[in-house]
Amino acid sequence: MNQDFRFFFKKATILRTVVALTTFISVHFLPFLQLTNREFYSSITLADSLGTSNDNLDSLNVLQLGTPPFSQNAPANISIKPSPVNLTLLSVNPNQITDDSAWFENNNLALPTYQVPNPFRQISGNVPRSLPKTFRDNILVKAISYADEEFLIYGKNFAESRYLLIYDLKQNKITQVYDFSNYTLSPHFQQSDRRYINQTLNWVIPEDNILYFSHSHNTYAKSSNGMNGYLTALDRNTNQILWRSQPLVCNANNFVVIDSVIICGYGFTAEPDYLYLIDKNTGSILQQIKLKTAPDYIIQKGNKLYVRTYDTDYVFNIN
Repeated sequence: MNQDFRFFFKKATILRTVVALTTFISVHFLPFLQLTNREFYSSITLADSLGTSNDNLDSLNVLQLGTPPFSQNAPANISIKPSPVNLTLLSVNPNQITDDSAWFENNNLALPTYQVPNPFRQISGNVPRSLPKTFRDNILVKAISYADEEFLIYGKNFAESRYLLIYDLKQNKITQVYDFSNYTLSPHFQQSDRRYINQTLNWVIPEDNILYFSHSHNTYAKSSNGMNGYLTALDRNTNQILWRSQPLVCNANNFVVIDSVIICGYGFTAEPDYLYLIDKNTGSILQQIKLKTAPDYIIQKGNKLYVRTYDTDYVFNIN
């Protein structure tokens, strides 16, 4: 009798736990999970005022850029070329891999970005009300802020990016919209890895009516037959490509422009990890600097360059 009672009590306890857990999920998570992207973003942007020029985003002129060149001549041993910018290593220190926030805070560093809304983490973000949170059923996945313009990147999810909207702060309106869908897929790839090789728009820097931007996917280079990690320069007046770099030079979260040199980085598991100095006028590699692991962030602060890699932090003096 006692044994039967204990068995019944155990079953009842398990049942109560299941019911309680089910109730908790239904109350706290189910309503959120049932929201579509549009509903979520609408719920946090009811007070947004986009301005009369942006009331109808669907009427904006969208320029679909043509398919860029996908070269396969990855850098080998690069001969050092004269560069107006040179780096001298000051320090190398291991990091804790997951302490990105501490690295930014301890070095007083920041990227010129906003925190975008994230429905999966229930984050409403700090994007200004003047900037649209969705575009053509795509969500805002990255928002980069410069002195005169905001660069807004949209994708179906946070692993994709298709559209770039440029918001002019002086005119208070969107002035250019680019569709990068032709930059997404390399012409040749390993069919078994098809789901992993969509290349995303990682970073954008405007300068003298030229857009410099980077694309990469987040898996092995061999999955796209080595066609990954490019920098591109685009003339904003003609919308023509001025140059495109060799592959496997840029898959870090960002890059910087110092004088006439772009400093970017590439790396991945079991692949070479380098920092690259690239001539911003031609796209040619001037120098490469070996890193222990793949670079994540590259930030200039005064005459120093801070480089955060997967497990190591570097500081260079900029000469």
